[in-house]
Amino acid sequence: MAATYRRPATGSDGTHERRFAPRTLPDQVAEELGAEIVSGRRKAGERLVELDLARDFGVSRGPIREAIRILERRRLVELLPRRGAYIKPVSLKSVADLFNVRTALSMLAVRTMATTPVESYIDTLARRCAELKAQVEPDDPIAFARTTTRAVKTIARGSGNQLLVELLTDLADQTVWTTIWKSPLDYQTPEIRRLSADLMASTLKAIRQRRPNAAVTHLGELLEGDRDRALATLSQIRGEAFDLSALAHVDETGAAPTTIAGSARTA
Repeated sequence: MAATYRRPATGSDGTHERRFAPRTLPDQVAEELGAEIVSGRRKAGERLVELDLARDFGVSRGPIREAIRILERRRLVELLPRRGAYIKPVSLKSVADLFNVRTALSMLAVRTMATTPVESYIDTLARRCAELKAQVEPDDPIAFARTTTRAVKTIARGSGNQLLVELLTDLADQTVWTTIWKSPLDYQTPEIRRLSADLMASTLKAIRQRRPNAAVTHLGELLEGDRDRALATLSQIRGEAFDLSALAHVDETGAAPTTIAGSARTA
């Protein structure tokens, strides 16, 4: 059942509230709990007690039970027989790995689309680029991130590779990908949003010109910058050090990743 709820106040003055989009209650609870796990507000090994969560969220135990199952699919929670649900460790490296896998799939998609595109999706990508341009000045980084994700999905569909589309969908549905964007991790200034919008527009131009290497370069720069800024923000939120210089990146050929410190990028 689609519904919304208002979580009890949590701010020091007793007035802080969280509001959710009109989605199912289990989805809403899962997103909130997941965000708390990823940010470190809930620790690895902590037991999730349905009765306590139902009271905290102001819902019945049914939606809580379903939310926990959603978090299990996203690899954030482990369900142990006769013991209950426990939070699994979520390292910044595992988040980086998720970004890298998604980027590698996206590189294959954009190379294929720039070589033999499904023509109708070029127009769709152009609309996504226009949306990104319009979202540069408004201060809504999460909306910008959503549009960027939709643009990447358009590129996947435009590649004509249905398995690739399904893999990217599974990454969103069965990992922490959706959860980590519950809070603004990137695109927090107009300058960053403008750079990202320009890189997506350059990707579109390269696709139209059938220049796969250039398309890979532009989209790779966008997604790797996205990854690095998101991880830097998560590192700060969690109070954990993370070596960004050791992160892998894909070169313009879409070859196996190398480290930033050990290679030069090809323009």
